[in-house]
Parts: sequence; C-alpha cells; structure tokens
Amino acid sequence: MLIIFVAPPGLFREGVARLLGELEAHTEVKCFDYGTDAPESETGADLLVIDGDQQGESLGAAGALRRVMPRLPVLALLTKIDQATIDAFIAVGVTGCFDKSEPASALTSALRVVQAGATYLPPALLTFTNTIGSPSAAHGASRPASGTGAGAGNNACVLTPRQIEVLALAARGESNKSIARQLNIAEGTVKVHLYTVYKALKVGSRGQASIAAARLEKVGDAQLHHALDAQLTIRRLLSHLSPSHFRRGDVLFHKDAPSDALYYIMRGTIGLQEIGVEVGAGTILGEIGLFSPDHRRTCTARCKSDCELLVVSATDAMRMYYQDPEFATYLIRLITRRLEADKSRTRM
Repeated sequence: MLIIFVAPPGLFREGVARLLGELEAHTEVKCFDYGTDAPESETGADLLVIDGDQQGESLGAAGALRRVMPRLPVLALLTKIDQATIDAFIAVGVTGCFDKSEPASALTSALRVVQAGATYLPPALLTFTNTIGSPSAAHGASRPASGTGAGAGNNACVLTPRQIEVLALAARGESNKSIARQLNIAEGTVKVHLYTVYKALKVGSRGQASIAAARLEKVGDAQLHHALDAQLTIRRLLSHLSPSHFRRGDVLFHKDAPSDALYYIMRGTIGLQEIGVEVGAGTILGEIGLFSPDHRRTCTARCKSDCELLVVSATDAMRMYYQDPEFATYLIRLITRRLEADKSRTRM
C-alpha cells in the first residue's frame, strides 16, 4: 500500500508519517511539501493525506492530484473546523476531513473510512441525535439507535430536490461516479450534495444516511420515479455476473420453449423473430415468459450480431423480483409497456 503525505517538513510530518506507516502491513509512505510536482508522478498511490492548515497551498495540491488520479481517496488534516473550510475541501474532491485535536486512534479509523470509499467528517461539525445514532458514526461506525426516525423526517424538508435524488441513488448502493453519470453532474458535486445531506440528517457516514433514507417518503418517491421512468441501473443488480458471449445467428431461445432465464444485453442486437422487432444494448429480454401461466417463451430470440449478455437464471430473477421493490416496479412497468406494444401491432 502506498500513501502520499503532503505537509511542510518538520516534526509533525515525521510523526504523522510514522502513524500512516502503521495503518497496515507493507505500507509505504512518501512525504512531499506543497508545490512540488513529485506527488503527481505517484500514479499508483492508494491514499492521499494532506495537511490542510495552509489552506491555499493544500487546496491547490489536493485539486492537482485529484485531476491526475480522480479516484484517489483524500483525507485532509485540519486545525480549523467550520462549514466554510470543510466545504472548500469537499469541493476540490477531498474524501474526508480530520480534526487534528482527535487522538491517533481516531486517525486510523478515519483513514480506513476514506480508503473504503466513504466520506469522513469531523465529529465537532456534526450534532447527533438519538434518532439516528451516536457520535461514533463519525468514525465510520454504523449503529442506528432505536428511535422512531422523526428527526430524519423533520430534516428531510431542508433537502433540495437534487439532494433527494442523490440520496435516493446513494441509498440504492450507487457509487459517486455512477450518481454523477446518471444525473449529469460532476463527481465532486455529488460529494458536496452528500456532505450537505449528512449534516441535514445528522449522520456521519454513507451507511447511516442510507438507514435514514429508508424512513424518508421523498426518497422512496424518488426511487419509484426512477423505476417508473426505466432509469433503474440493471448493471448494479447484476454486477456479480460475468458476461456471456454469443455469435451472430445464435438462438437464445425458441418460441414455446421453457422460460429458464432472463437476459440483459450489454452489446449487440437481438431480433425477436415472430414480431419483427430488434433490441439493443441496455435491454432486458425474457421477462414475459417468467410470469406467463405456463412459463413458456412467447417468441424466438436470435442474435443479429455478435452479442455480449448477462444471463440470470429464472430462480435468481424471481429472487430479485421479491427482494428488490424497485426492480419489481421496473419489471412490471416493462412488461406492461411490451404487452401494450403487442396489442398495438395486432391492431395494425
């Protein structure tokens, strides 16, 4: 593991570098001063830690490194803890901010939080309530309390529609990069929205924000809206599957054959022979047969080109249907649209 530590030379840098080196076995720490181009050559780094007290220099260094390594987790060490300072660091892509007054053991926890891709905020910045959890949540803990959730509901009114969208996607397990792509915004903007959401809901981690989101009617409405608009990220649900490859002319299934699988097209074109329809990447096939009374295929599907597909067994598809309400809503909507399209073709 390679950690880059950017700070002025001296006792502080040497002491923190020693702590960083103890994060896990075989950890290498490379120290640099502000303004040097050397860190930008360390493209294999796993973590960036930066002394944020010289705010102008540290913001410039963090921003430059994030441009070279956009996925690099960054933790800023700060003496001044206030909203404006934290906002400035989050805006340039910093993953977490650590209060220098905290003990060394807390630094280790903060490093592991940002290394895992979560956001770390100083406990001094957050006011926790029994409704959501305890101050340990700021250290990446996930201990929801047994309250009724009223506090989260009361704070939901201060969230903007965009923040609700971001929270809904985060609660679904989407990464910051995926959220940015779906909402057509910068990844740094996603982090700023999540930071604001954490404060509004009085939570300190992505996990606790997801727990709070489950209690918010607006978030549920946003998730339902995505499903009804066919914006569900199927790849998120099927990320555990490896693609299967088919050649042009291969038949996926014949009409009246048993419906034993669901298909998601990643690449290529599939022709549905009996109805004369061709479908491409991002399309689900085989869903109607799963729910038909005799579980039979309603048409023949043939590859019109070389194809790359994700294949889900009928058993796994039904499990997803029962376990993920958003997927179920999406699937019902999809089946309804296709049945309506079949009726329209019949009338012609």
